[in-house]
Amino acid sequence: MVLVLGPKDVKGLITIKEAVDAMEQGFFDWSKNKWLAELRQRVHSQAGVRLTVHMGAPNTPDTIGTLLHTEKPVIGEDQRQTYSHRGARVRVVYEGQNGGLLSIQVGELEVTELPGVNQNVVIPTSCATAVGTKWLAKKDAKTVGILGSRGQARGQLAAVKAAIPSVQRAVVFSPNEDNRKRFAGSMEQILGMNVTAVDTAREAVEDMDIVLTATNSNVPTFDGEWLSPGAHVCSLVSSNKGLHEAGFIAKARREIDDTTLQRADVVVCNSIEQDKLDRTAIVWGAAEEGIITWDKVADLAQVMRGEAGRTDDDQITFFKQNAFWGVGDQVIGKLLYEKAKEQGIGIELDVDPFESMTDSREEG
Repeated sequence: MVLVLGPKDVKGLITIKEAVDAMEQGFFDWSKNKWLAELRQRVHSQAGVRLTVHMGAPNTPDTIGTLLHTEKPVIGEDQRQTYSHRGARVRVVYEGQNGGLLSIQVGELEVTELPGVNQNVVIPTSCATAVGTKWLAKKDAKTVGILGSRGQARGQLAAVKAAIPSVQRAVVFSPNEDNRKRFAGSMEQILGMNVTAVDTAREAVEDMDIVLTATNSNVPTFDGEWLSPGAHVCSLVSSNKGLHEAGFIAKARREIDDTTLQRADVVVCNSIEQDKLDRTAIVWGAAEEGIITWDKVADLAQVMRGEAGRTDDDQITFFKQNAFWGVGDQVIGKLLYEKAKEQGIGIELDVDPFESMTDSREEG
C-alpha cells in the first residue's frame, strides 16, 4: 500500500518546531555522510517555467526521495520577483532499506501555526534558515530584525523563534506600511513575543542580534554599515541563473550588498558546491569579483562538525541559505507520513511499493 496525501492533508499536520527539528536532523545526517544529499537541480522550459528538484536520503528516518515543484517567475518594473503560476508540489518518499515507495504528498506544506502561509516552498526554506541561524548566531540572541512582511517573512521569523527560544523581540520593515503593521500584529499573537513595525530598513538592522532578509528584491535591501558587532545575517534569495542566462531577466538576484559580505567574519552557505553550481550573485558572484575569497566560505556541514563557524560574540556572521535542503525535507516527508498514518489521513492506494523484489542475479 502507498499512502497518498493531497493538498488538504499536508496542511497543519506538523508544527513549525517539528519541521525545524526535522530539517536540522537531515543536515546533521549529511554532515556525517556527504553521500546522503545531492545538489538541487533546475531546468527551464522555453516559456520560462522552472522545474526544481530537491533530493535527499537521511539515514535517521531511513528514507530517500525527492520534492519537485514548478513556477513561472516574473520580474516586475520594481525589480521584484513574483510568480504568475505555481505548479502543484509533489514530494515522493521511499524507505531507505530496500527502496519501497511509502508516500506521495501533493501540495504546499503549511504548519499548524501559520495557516494560509503557503508561498513558494516557504516552510522548508524557513526551516533551513532557522538551522543555519541556530548554529551561527550568538547563543544569547534576543532580537531579530526582518526585512519583508509577506508569507516567506512569516515563515522565517516563526522558524527562527522555534529554533532559538531566547529570541524575545522582533522588528519588521517592508515598503508597504499596511503590510508591515499587519505582519507585526499577527506574528506577535502567533509567537507570543513583541513584534514591532518600523518605518525604515535601518531600524530593522541596527542593534539587531539577527537580521533576516525575506524579500523578493533583486537589489540590496540594506547597508552593511548598519550592522552591529555580533550580528548574524541570513539571505535566502534563490539562484535565478537559468532565467538570467536564458535572457528572461536582466540581472541575477542579490539582496545583500558588498559591505555586508566584506564585514562578515564568517560566511556560510548550506552547500558550497550548490553555490558554485547556481552561480549566485551573493556568494559565487562576490568571490568572482574579489569582494570575498572562497577560503572565507564554509558550508553548514563544516559548522556542524566544529570545523568552522562563530568563535566570538563580536563576530558578524553571514548565512546564505542556498536551498540545499532536500535531505532535511525528506525527514519532514517521513514525519508527515507517520502523522498521517496515525490519524488515518490520506488515501491508501492498493499498489505494491515495489516494482520487483526479485534478485536480478537469479534472472535468466
